[in-house]
Amino acid sequence: MKTRPNLINFFYLVGSGLIVQLAGAIYRIWLARSIGPEGLGLLQMIYPVYRLLSGVATIGLPTALTKWVSEYLACRQYHKITALKKWAGRIVLIASIVIGALLYMAAPFLSRSIFTDSRIQESLYIVAFAIPFSALSAIYRGYFQGCSLMAPTAVSEIAEQLIEIVSTLLLVEICLSISPFTKFAAPVFGLTLGEITCFLTLILFFKNYHPGSPQLSIVTPPSDQSLPQRQIFRYSWPILLNQVVVSISLASEGIIIPHLLISSGLAASASTGLFGKLTGMAEPIAYFPLLFAAPLGSVLSPQVSSAFKTKSFGKLLRKISLFYLAATCFCLLAFILIMWLAAPLARFLYNDLSPTLLIQLLVIGLPFTGIAILNISILAAVGATQKVMLLSLWAVGLKTFSLIVLTPLLGIIGAAWAINITQIFTCLASLHEVRRILPQPGP
Repeated sequence: MKTRPNLINFFYLVGSGLIVQLAGAIYRIWLARSIGPEGLGLLQMIYPVYRLLSGVATIGLPTALTKWVSEYLACRQYHKITALKKWAGRIVLIASIVIGALLYMAAPFLSRSIFTDSRIQESLYIVAFAIPFSALSAIYRGYFQGCSLMAPTAVSEIAEQLIEIVSTLLLVEICLSISPFTKFAAPVFGLTLGEITCFLTLILFFKNYHPGSPQLSIVTPPSDQSLPQRQIFRYSWPILLNQVVVSISLASEGIIIPHLLISSGLAASASTGLFGKLTGMAEPIAYFPLLFAAPLGSVLSPQVSSAFKTKSFGKLLRKISLFYLAATCFCLLAFILIMWLAAPLARFLYNDLSPTLLIQLLVIGLPFTGIAILNISILAAVGATQKVMLLSLWAVGLKTFSLIVLTPLLGIIGAAWAINITQIFTCLASLHEVRRILPQPGP
């Protein structure tokens, strides 16, 4: 099998990430002007819930798939890769259909009793149909990442974003009068169509790629079809719990922050608008540079898994050090630029200077988040998923405590500081674990 160079894989992910982020930024500008901060607030309330349930439906198997596929490739056990992919796909398909149906049935209760705005019910109905496609797409991406093939992920991300933007634009600007949806649900309808497109794109790539099938009878006996299912589940359940914890943390922001703002004397619509400015306007700008940092973790992960499987640590530590150096330098440079240009960016993108202070506050956590991405990728690649889970539990507890303490005192500014405190803690704690787990002193 031909191995893709690291640089090519990195540029695949960075190129697609840049296209997606730039298109997404323009899309959010248009959304902010078409549906307003309230609409963005509603979208930011539902999106973490969607990601939570979609992550639960995967049962942590995409990350496990990346690890085992890369190890099987290193040992040239090609037939086990196909068996593993089919097994994981069946499990995720069943789980995602069940979870999507449960969300659809629970939508009235959630909109009435959990969230602060009943208009979210319509969006919950729609997004329930996106969960199976999103979960299965994650399986295929984990498979291709284990094969060190980033082109399918890159192309599928671009196709997903393109269809999401075009369908939402057409629905809001042209078809809204004849559509059964309101303008607040239009972005969620576009998101669902985007997930379907992403899944179909990955299917097309998969049908044209079969790792090493001609060598199966030579490299490994075809009768050896056993998979370490128990070992995979022991690896994947902390990943699943970590995804659940992180998603709950993000979803809880859409519940806790508006509730705390309302308890401070703000109206429900005003609290939704402030939440939309924090998560829909400030966060996309402050964390935009992560589109360059995140691919570093994706490229590094399968190589770390292969090195630990074959005990070949010679070049690994030097490579890890270079990855950390690149991530640190880039994130620090981006931090300086965004801090300096926060006001012009807010004016240019949103024609609104009110998110400026929130942008400057959130970007403080950018360098720490970039390093944390590498830390978590390495820990997951070597199988230390329980460490990842414990870090997430501590981080969620810290964020919740900080939100409850700081938001009533400082308003939406306190919520921004709570997010920064959590990012700093996650970076430092995960870096400590990485240094302990590497065979020699880490970077």
